[in-house]
Amino acid sequence: MDSLPHLESIFNDLRRGYHFTPEDGEIFRPLWNRFDEYKRLFNSLGLDLRKHPQNVVYLVANDNVQPGKQARKMGLFMMVLIEHFGETHSSIVPSLFDAVFQVEKLPHLKKARYEEYMNAIGVHDASDLEGIVRSLIRFGFAEERDNGFTFRRATYRFLDLCREASTLGEKDPDDEKDSSPGGKPSPSSIAGDSDLPSTNLEDELQSAEPEEGSPRP
Repeated sequence: MDSLPHLESIFNDLRRGYHFTPEDGEIFRPLWNRFDEYKRLFNSLGLDLRKHPQNVVYLVANDNVQPGKQARKMGLFMMVLIEHFGETHSSIVPSLFDAVFQVEKLPHLKKARYEEYMNAIGVHDASDLEGIVRSLIRFGFAEERDNGFTFRRATYRFLDLCREASTLGEKDPDDEKDSSPGGKPSPSSIAGDSDLPSTNLEDELQSAEPEEGSPRP
């Protein structure tokens, strides 16, 4: 096990909540190709290493970790953006991954309903949005490009979360409660009282969340 390539760097970054993807080049390749060996080592340390079908490797915290504030902000930020893309594009994928975003052009504070969601979690201006984008970059969900940012394939984890929430949001015909058009849950129904469901994604990010302003090595 000691011969596993880049072990110290991989371990430290995963513990900080970083998501490795093919964009990480020479570090990602052995991690993906020898995943079972890395997983056995992490298991021996009581850690749950997982891989996503879209070529993403990440670490999951244990079930008793509660979602953190920054994880909730990232989750709602992504859900708003995914809903916006669903309404304005013929397909979310690959459009979401092809686009280069500028913070000042994001929809989160330009539509009253979205602004209400964001205000509920303490996001009020472009500076607050920039803070969320920095976190997405730090955890490997996004990267800087052309004076803006783009999403990496680790973002599929947020898409999975939205699909799961959509499935949970489907109601029986006799259900008298209100539902969103087409059975698709709104960001507010997913977030609920400014919080997101306690999922592996939020648990993991909270447990590895660095202090504000701490850069990824």
